[in-house]
Amino acid sequence: MISGKDKSRLNLTIDAILLILLMAITALGFLIKYSLIPGYKRNLLYSSNDELYFLGLTRHGWGDIHLVLGIVFVFFILLHIILHWKIITAIFKKMVTRKKARGVIIIFILAIIMIFAVGPFFVKPEVVALERQHAHKRGIEVPSPAQEVILKDTVAQKAKEVHRELKEGRIAQNRQLPEKAHAHSEIEIFGYMTLNEAAIKYSVRAEELANALNIPLSSSTEKIGRLKKRYGFEMEILKEIIIQVQQRKQN
Repeated sequence: MISGKDKSRLNLTIDAILLILLMAITALGFLIKYSLIPGYKRNLLYSSNDELYFLGLTRHGWGDIHLVLGIVFVFFILLHIILHWKIITAIFKKMVTRKKARGVIIIFILAIIMIFAVGPFFVKPEVVALERQHAHKRGIEVPSPAQEVILKDTVAQKAKEVHRELKEGRIAQNRQLPEKAHAHSEIEIFGYMTLNEAAIKYSVRAEELANALNIPLSSSTEKIGRLKKRYGFEMEILKEIIIQVQQRKQN
């Protein structure tokens, strides 16, 4: 039998543990949300090839720890309730005098607990394409699957034509190839950049780039790496288009 003094010490210890666990769970939530940022937000600040770590763990590793701490927190909460059960029931009876009302409240609370405890194991996630999800978040008009196929074929055809023109010398003669290679090396475009960012960087209009690539202007706020995969053009083609647009402006 636990004495009153020992019980008070136990309660104080449990309360301290609960406070520490609560602060740790909150801190990990902030870490995962604002430091080890996910997906397209990470690509905006870093690179699409970069992964973020803290103390050797990614956001997924810290997410696992977050889950474990949550389970431990629930255990100590239940232990806290058991130790204070007499006080809880006494206060509950004073607050809700009618027996039927107490029964309804208890059933309601138990139902909520069961939903949160078991519900996640029965959830069927909605599957959404990553590019479409991010586009909708930014309010971009996303082409339908049928339109995407047409646009992809059109861009692929455009790329073939440009390659053929390069090969046949209609865009650049052989003697101009060193200058062309040098011009291409001057253009630095990365997959994590958007078409708008590339246009601003080289003082051209995003509309001109989108028209030359035969892609919707609404896609100019998406990452170039994703646009390449979706519409099938090469980075060299985009560089060539930027060079041509700059030359037209100079002339």
